[in-house]
Amino acid sequence: MHSINLIKAFALILSVGLKVQAKSNSISRSFYGMAYSPEGARLPDCGANQAAVTRDMALVAQMTPRIRLYGSDCNQSALVLQGIKDAGNVDLSVWLGIYIDGNDTVYQRQLDLVTDAIKNYGTEHIAGITVGNEYLLLSYGDGGSATDAKGVAARTKLLDYIQKTNQTIQAMKLDRHIPLGTADAGSAVTKELCAGADYIMANVHPWFGHVSIDQAAAWTWNFFQDFDVKVCAQASNNPVMYIAETGWPTASDNASMTTNGPSEASEANLQKFMDSYVCQANANQTNYFFFEYKDETWKKMYGGVEPYWGLYDQSIKQKNIKIPDCPVTSPTGRSVVALSQDALNGASKGAKKSLGTSIRATSSNINYLAFLGAMGIISLIL
Repeated sequence: MHSINLIKAFALILSVGLKVQAKSNSISRSFYGMAYSPEGARLPDCGANQAAVTRDMALVAQMTPRIRLYGSDCNQSALVLQGIKDAGNVDLSVWLGIYIDGNDTVYQRQLDLVTDAIKNYGTEHIAGITVGNEYLLLSYGDGGSATDAKGVAARTKLLDYIQKTNQTIQAMKLDRHIPLGTADAGSAVTKELCAGADYIMANVHPWFGHVSIDQAAAWTWNFFQDFDVKVCAQASNNPVMYIAETGWPTASDNASMTTNGPSEASEANLQKFMDSYVCQANANQTNYFFFEYKDETWKKMYGGVEPYWGLYDQSIKQKNIKIPDCPVTSPTGRSVVALSQDALNGASKGAKKSLGTSIRATSSNINYLAFLGAMGIISLIL
């Protein structure tokens, strides 16, 4: 963010009032949270870059005040926290991730990356640290369960990792408590798991529940309540409950996998799921992370619908959908400059677009506006 363009934009905002004209189709900040993975943040290549992550933070902040990560390899914790900073300390709270596979070396490597990020960026934007993502499900496998021998052994290992993480975080003597939890399949949640975490995130996907799109929203609510919320209510520590992932795919690499029950993977059905779930979930105060921000092409290796869950395609162009209009409350109270959808669609190309209202730069948004101007997302007009 030390480019000539940024310096010019920053100087312009400092010297004059910024007038921003907008189109009426601005995006609504209607998602409680959003699942996010930086493009290219996978071993061994580690191709994620700061500019792309900073762009993502600016755009995702238009849709939600919360994001969750899956792991910390390839320095993604630092990339995201730096991106939030570079985008003007934008209003995002982040659940950092420590991906585990049962290998202690993998766990320690990711824990070290998380603690390094906390040391460098502080706790301001960190809402939690999630140890594991579907570790239990992957451990006991198809046909197994969280209560069989493999499931119990995996839970013991997972809770040990959470405890070790807690000891490490406590030893850092931070300025506030950072909650620790885990994310797993909604069917993997047990009372014993709940008792060992500050929060539980459960993946609840109607697509994999083989239900119709018309039943998807109700099914998601009922499954989460019956298999996760009620289970953890039995634990004395009363962990905070989140849906870690929910959404609907829009396409498939394989025609035979375009359906997984009575309804197909399509943009129209993603729209139906958003229309029937998002605002209702906000109204009943469900904590959920929508899956997901954009398509992930690396998942083509798995085939089927796996690469196509994003609200945006790989080029950061919004799919043929309309984001619901039921804005959520930010946990921090920070404001975010609203961008038009056309501006968001043009962001990855550096296209200059205009915004829908006239505002003046303030100390709280000046860096963010400078970033947007330098990115070409907004037009600066004297």
